[in-house]
Amino acid sequence: MLFSSVLYRRLILFTVVLAAPTVAAATSAGSTIAGSTIAGSMLTAPTVAAAAVAAPSTAQLGASELAAAVNGAWQRSPQARMLEAQREEISAGQVAAQGFTAGAPVLGLAQRRDRRGAGTEPGGNAGRETELSLEAPLWRAGQRSARQALALAAGTDLDAQIAHARLNLAGEVRERLWEVVAAREALTEAQSHLEQLETLATEVTRRVAAGDLARTDAMAVQQEVLAARAELGLAQVRLQAQVLRYRNLTGQEPIAAPVDEVAGSNPVVPHPRLQASRTGLQQAQAMLGLVQASRSEPWTLGVSLRSERDSGATAATRSVGLSVQIPLGSVERNRPQVAAASTRIAGAAAEVAQAQATLADEIALARLQLDQARESLALSAARTTLAREHAGLIDKAFRLGERPLAERLRAQAQVHEAHTHERQQRVALGLAHARFNQALGILP
Repeated sequence: MLFSSVLYRRLILFTVVLAAPTVAAATSAGSTIAGSTIAGSMLTAPTVAAAAVAAPSTAQLGASELAAAVNGAWQRSPQARMLEAQREEISAGQVAAQGFTAGAPVLGLAQRRDRRGAGTEPGGNAGRETELSLEAPLWRAGQRSARQALALAAGTDLDAQIAHARLNLAGEVRERLWEVVAAREALTEAQSHLEQLETLATEVTRRVAAGDLARTDAMAVQQEVLAARAELGLAQVRLQAQVLRYRNLTGQEPIAAPVDEVAGSNPVVPHPRLQASRTGLQQAQAMLGLVQASRSEPWTLGVSLRSERDSGATAATRSVGLSVQIPLGSVERNRPQVAAASTRIAGAAAEVAQAQATLADEIALARLQLDQARESLALSAARTTLAREHAGLIDKAFRLGERPLAERLRAQAQVHEAHTHERQQRVALGLAHARFNQALGILP
């Protein structure tokens, strides 16, 4: 027996080495096949290791499910649809900036006819003048390049705004998901608390019937059972409300078993929030450049074809004309537009500075909250262990008749409170991971 035990331990060690990516799974599998033969275990170990390498990890599955939830929320978001619809507007502006003229050409047709004396003589002809013209606005010096720069800046800013909006939506999905998880944990704890109280009520009822306890003790424990049932009903309603909120946001059912996100180390470069503020500043600067390049309306170049025929003449006289219209402008004319563009630049620069400062503070706060959540979970777990051990001792004393029912109920309430707090801290840790990645600008 000793020799078999030694061989079995060596076999388990060998299996763990082969299946290093899934140590916990290999260990539990080894403990459940204690009765298998050595040859069979050695044959199955490489298969288990290969399956562990091929199968995706729980964290990868959780990340893919969260990414799918964010995509679903993006498809349902009115803001997302509005931003995506602006792409057509930006594209039209970019095409217009590439044109050879500053605006659409204008086609004109004019005709004048002199009917004096017409019809006084047989075959008499009245005078007639017909003019066909085409006019088009021309780009001023630097105006076309300024408009192209503005169109390019507008497209870049739209992409940045979409990325920023998607990050904000991902943060909302993260918050809603962990609200569902918190409601689930509360419901699980309420169910467990009710089951323990019902077990205690059964024991108290038996002892009351045997004459060991008074009827008041049975009434007291029944009151606790009824309160626990009411708490369970409220927990079910809260969970349903959180599930509906999550479903309305994403169009999907909540993730069955979400896992803590892997916390990042550094902010995303460029961070979507900073990028959105910086591209807004660049667009404001491009707008100022266009205003400065458009001190007046563009010049207009026109070409015309005129056909004239006098009264009584048999042949028409044709001529070609060329015209140029130069609008008169001054610095004062564009001063309001320049001032408005400068104001926009000042506001955008302030937003960039504020975004940088706010982002640094939010990352520091999220990192602090993550560390605090880890410490709080460890303390809550220790508290739960002590409360459970204390309740176990009180329960033994109660069964022996050494402690009253009130003290037993008090110990049970302490265990319930400790379990509830520990579950809340586990949820808080998962939410802290999500908020930290959110502050870093990491999308699921």
